[in-house]
Amino acid sequence: MKSFLLASLLIGMALAQTALADGLIYALPADGAQARYDMQITIVGQDVKIGGSVTVSSVGQVTVDNEKCRWIEIKMITKADDQEQIGLSKVLIPEKHLGKDKSPGSNMIRAWIKEGDMAPMEVKDFSDPTTLALAAFLTGPGQNAATLDALEVENAKLGKLSCPGVTGQHDINGPNGLTIGIQAENRLHEKAPFGLVSADWKFDLKANGQVAASGSFKLTLTDISTTALSELPDRN
Repeated sequence: MKSFLLASLLIGMALAQTALADGLIYALPADGAQARYDMQITIVGQDVKIGGSVTVSSVGQVTVDNEKCRWIEIKMITKADDQEQIGLSKVLIPEKHLGKDKSPGSNMIRAWIKEGDMAPMEVKDFSDPTTLALAAFLTGPGQNAATLDALEVENAKLGKLSCPGVTGQHDINGPNGLTIGIQAENRLHEKAPFGLVSADWKFDLKANGQVAASGSFKLTLTDISTTALSELPDRN
């Protein structure tokens, strides 16, 4: 349980308080598209390894104030120490704010969040800490962002791909004197439904300036679909 709580803290800091490239959405596919990623978090020097998955889906289209909008649903499953946590979010965003070099997390119209067995909760304040992880997955370009030359990536679903990359360094202040530094590298290809093929983020967690833990957060595209359906009730 101790290692699970530590890893959960790391995940929360890494995903809820930083801007990493363009989040998970670099392209806007047809409605119904879905991309599932295997997730692996490792902490160096400690017996802490977290598995799980992150799934991104386009699950509906509506028009708000003459703007075409999409419902984007993100499901994150974390598994560690024989425990599992599931978080589900559904957010409405204008289509013009979805894609590479856009900032969908800064342009959310409505959203719903469901944690575990709890009932879905409507988001009324996008500055509330409970929405920070959602905003991070939908963030815009980060500071010091740079492009990388293409690398050949062997993907189990899509085969060999020539994937250009984006990278950036981030330093985040957390609670109780904790800080985390992240070096992010994302690999992209047009065959991936939302553009992202893989993500490899290295982090160092510091307590009062001293390194307390370091490790990596990785996402790898493992499955795609064109028939995604929402797991949350219709909230149009």
